[in-house]
Parts: sequence; C-alpha cells; structure tokens
Amino acid sequence: MNKKKIKTKVLIILIAISLLITSGCGQLLDRLMGYEEQLPNQQNVEVEIPSHESNEDEQIQEQEPDNPLQPPEEEKPTGTTSLKISVVGDIMVHAHQLKAAKQSDGSYDFTEVFEDIRPYLEEADIAMGNLETTISTDEVGYFAYPRFRSPESLISALKGAGFDVITTANNHSLDGVEFGVINTLDKLDEYGLLHTGTARSPEERDRVLIVEKNDIKVAILAYTYGTNGMESAIDKDKLSYMVNYLNDISKIEKDIQRAKEEGAEFIVACTHWGDEYVRNPNQAQKEMADKLFSMGVDVIFGSHAHVIQPTEKKTIITDEGEQKDVFVIYSLGNIVSNQRDRYRDSGLILNLEVVKDYDKGTIEIGEIDYIPTWVYRYTEKDKLHYRILPVKDFMDDSFDATTNARIKEVWNETTSHLDDEYIKARD
Repeated sequence: MNKKKIKTKVLIILIAISLLITSGCGQLLDRLMGYEEQLPNQQNVEVEIPSHESNEDEQIQEQEPDNPLQPPEEEKPTGTTSLKISVVGDIMVHAHQLKAAKQSDGSYDFTEVFEDIRPYLEEADIAMGNLETTISTDEVGYFAYPRFRSPESLISALKGAGFDVITTANNHSLDGVEFGVINTLDKLDEYGLLHTGTARSPEERDRVLIVEKNDIKVAILAYTYGTNGMESAIDKDKLSYMVNYLNDISKIEKDIQRAKEEGAEFIVACTHWGDEYVRNPNQAQKEMADKLFSMGVDVIFGSHAHVIQPTEKKTIITDEGEQKDVFVIYSLGNIVSNQRDRYRDSGLILNLEVVKDYDKGTIEIGEIDYIPTWVYRYTEKDKLHYRILPVKDFMDDSFDATTNARIKEVWNETTSHLDDEYIKARD
C-alpha cells in the first residue's frame, strides 16, 4: 500500500475516533475496532449499575416515613394507673382559735394547727378540704360565729399543710357578703390553691374544676343547701352565680354534663347538707345522693353536720344505663374547730383510690381507708394552742390522763361508726 493511501486511512480513523469520543458512543467505537462481544440471545439487555449516589437516595428513602406529615403513632399504655384523693371535713375558725393564732406583733399564724396531719396530706395526689369561713382583711376585721371572717394567714397554713383543692360552697359562703366571696377566691388564687363552689363571675361559675394527675382526669364540684339567709344581702343577679346551691338541679345536671364533655373520667361532688350534730344522714341526704349518682357522680364527700356520719358503697345504674360502683360519706365531721362536745371535737382524713385500667378501659373506685383525727386544745406558757392529731399516732399515753383517755375514745367512736367490709381505719 502506498504512503498516500496509508495516510488517508489513518486520517479517517482518527476523525472517527474523535467523533466517537466527543459523542460518548463507546459501543460504536467497539464495533469499529472489532472489540464488541456478542452475547447469545441477550440483545438490548439493560443493566442497572449501582452507584454511590443511588445508594444515598435509597437510604434517605428508607429513613423517611411513608407520610412525613403524619407523626408516628404513640404506643398505647397498658396495665393500670391510679391516684389517691385525701379529703377532710369542715375547716372552721372560732373566736378562741383566732386568739390562739394571734402573735405578739398582731399578725396571725395557723401553721402549728396542721403540722401533725401534714405528712398524710402530702401523701395524696389531691388533698381537699371545706373552708367554712371567708377570708377578710385587717381593715375589715376578723370575726367568728355567726359570720366567719378569718385572716389570710389561714390560707397560707392550708397551702403549707399540703392541701391542693379547697371547696367554698357552704352555709357560711356569704358571711363576708360580696367582698368575702371575691377576696376569699383572690387569696386562694394567690397561694395557688384550686377552688370550687363559689364564683366571682358567671363565666367562672360555668367553669368546671378538672384536676389531672397520673393520667386520670377528676372533676370536682361543690354545692350547699343554703347560706343562712344571707342571700337577701346580695344582689339577685350576682347571687345567681356567686354560690352553688344543691336545690338547683338543672345547674348541677349541666355541670356534670359539661365535666363529661371536657374529658372528666371521674366525678366528685362535695355536698354541704344534713342536720347539724346528728350522727346519721337524713332521708333528704340519701335521696339527693341517689340523684347525683344517677346523673353521673362517682363519689360524694359530705360536710356540715360537724360530726362524722357513715359511708355507703353500692352498685347503681346511671340515667345513661351505665352500671358502676359509687361511694358516699355523708359527713366528714370537723377537721378543726373550737367545738369541744363529744363527736364534734373529732374528724378524719378519708383516703380514696381511683384506678384506671387501660386494658379494660375502666375507671373504678379502689381501696378506701381513713385516719381518725382529734382536735387537741391546750395551754402552754399562758397561750392557747390547737393541734389536729392523727389519733393512731398518739395512742401511747404521751399526754395527761384525761387527754390520753379522750384520744382512745375517739378511736373507738370513729372506728365503730365507720368500719365496714370496704372501709377500715389505717393502723
């Protein structure tokens, strides 16, 4: 082959290679160069070649949820949870108690009154009591029976003792007229104590107190049979919302319905009712208890009699056709007062467990027990003192003979009156 033909052929090959490199057609180059391997029966086969970039895409896709806007479902709880409610009866401040609480500088201090029961109240998830007095000021003055108006320091002492909820619907709710209602609730708010039973506005009256502890929502309602005729001293429009009355059945029904709509799983009603100083409930109390239970109330804590009245636990069918166990203590007695007659000088701390079973979808009453209490009044260094004693802790004859004997009597009086198959005094 002459040189001219060789140069021409080389030039053609170089141009072809250049075009192939530029176009990226590697397979055509292989064909031209005679390097392509023919695979039998595998024409037009596509081969996916994994690359680092595609691996990253796959990993990202695997980590992303199917719907990035939908949060992952939370694991549903199983087993049970529970809370303990501890409740006491009437918190009163008579003239001698005011005298005992007054300090040398003119201030008032009620702290020592509650010190002995504080450990038991602090055990509770919800500790409750009925405030049977209003809160006044130095300017307005402080008074006892028949129209109770007490110092703000009483609220401080209740907070320090471990109380969480204070009910304010009772026959002394209007002792300080409109100012007494408002100032009492203002002071409870100031010290961080929840309250129910009286209100400063229609909007507050229509709010239901719901306390949530340990994943259980408890609604707490409070009502009184009356207010000692003080209704006439209040403007009628304000009276319609300032105090919750037991005879207003339609409002009670609305409260219970509202509590359910707002998610309450357990409903407590605190009722101020009955005959003073009578150790057993009257027929009106029993009938009202049945009405409240049928409307959806689970537990009733009674007050006003100033003595302890018995309990009752039974199975009922509600108006909605639900079968459930309910419980009532008709009167918790006095937790503190200056009343010294037999039965009036004692009270109790009632402890009730509420149990939620996630698996069964139920809320039920659990264990119930109580701690008998007695108001110890004594004089030391010419000054009067009051202490609420958990009776079981003072059965060791640590006082004088008369005091020791009364402590043991209170234990026997209380346990013989209350103990049943479902409720016992704590040893």
